Amino acid sequence: MTTSQRSTTRGAMIKAVLGIVLEYYDFAVFGIFTPFFAHQFFSGAGAMGATLSTLTVFAVGFLFRPLGSILFGWWADRRGRQPVMVVAMMVTAAGSLLIGLTPTSSTIGVAAVVILVIARVMQGFGYGGENATAYSYTAEIAPPNRRGLWMSFNGMALILGILAATAVGTILTTVFDSHQLESWAWRIPFLLAGLTGIFAMYLRRNLAETEAFTEHRNETLDNAPSDRSKFAELWTCRHGMLRVLAMTAGITVTFYSWVVNGAANAIVAYGVREQTAFVVALVAQILYVVCTPFWGRFSDRFGRRANFIVYGVCNALLAFPVLWIMGSHWWQMLVAMTIPLVLLSAATAANTAFYAELFPTSLRSRGIAIPYGIGIAVFGGTAPLLDTWMHSIGMSWLFTTYAIVMSLGGALAAWWTPETAGRNLCDD
Repeated sequence: MTTSQRSTTRGAMIKAVLGIVLEYYDFAVFGIFTPFFAHQFFSGAGAMGATLSTLTVFAVGFLFRPLGSILFGWWADRRGRQPVMVVAMMVTAAGSLLIGLTPTSSTIGVAAVVILVIARVMQGFGYGGENATAYSYTAEIAPPNRRGLWMSFNGMALILGILAATAVGTILTTVFDSHQLESWAWRIPFLLAGLTGIFAMYLRRNLAETEAFTEHRNETLDNAPSDRSKFAELWTCRHGMLRVLAMTAGITVTFYSWVVNGAANAIVAYGVREQTAFVVALVAQILYVVCTPFWGRFSDRFGRRANFIVYGVCNALLAFPVLWIMGSHWWQMLVAMTIPLVLLSAATAANTAFYAELFPTSLRSRGIAIPYGIGIAVFGGTAPLLDTWMHSIGMSWLFTTYAIVMSLGGALAAWWTPETAGRNLCDD
């Protein structure tokens, strides 16, 4: 590869990853700012009731991720990764703008909740297709012997987007008082999400298709399989899809409990001051980002399976100590949040490379997108709701047990998966 080619490839990687950053910011603000706008849509439910109702709407959006995964994944495998990343980003950004502009229930009654649900459905649908397609794209342009390191930036992108949302929360809680945040300032991060989504679309508009996809494109178009053949193709990859589902379940409960809902849960369930919660979450997320590329290189050297096993076993062993540490003091929240995030970075540094290496080019986007979307919809979208609800009824230990089971399940799935590190994706 020439210097010019390497520069072009790095530029494409940066644009794809930056789009993931903006997408996760776009998606994360809903969970992070729930305590500030919940009562605007569920004013008669009380503080905890409004929070639980809003988190239910948050979970509803995840139910449409599998549908977005199926439709956009098929499009990406048939027509290309680049157009899917643009269109899916557009749908998600439109959902965020809609939330930021929606009148509250005091103005239009129950119609406000209906619009909120529609906006979340748009976010879930768009995100279900964009995410896995971006993973396929970055995997196909990364050097095989350094794919773990390159794709660890996808893991960093997840947290950078949420870190950006947390930073916005920190700024807003510093600049505005509680009344201002709850009455109108909560709209700011959603409007920013829509605008950043438009920026991501602009960045990705001229991305070139990958060599792996281009090599298969003519054959795919000239020999379009029947509907039965399409399902038969997917059936041949069922074991890989089940592995992706199990490993995603093992990651996503921790991710959505501590990353997306960590600050909000600390505020609502543990009484941590709003500004303190956002600052502590910001510090923990920075530590996650710092650790991620080291774990990515670790996966290149020792294999993808090792990362998942380290995460799953250690997270299971430390889950209850983390629960016991968590409290209303800033240092308790910092320690309790840092431990699972540093361990989580081991899995998220390797998962996107691992998933992409399990499937041939003609099925890669669908092979990742469908189980990934289902796993996040079933286990990730419900995690903040279950965590908050179980804490409210004094059963935090039950959610912790559930998280342990998911972590160990992901580790076992990785253990039973053949090692894929270094596979040349252009030879599919």
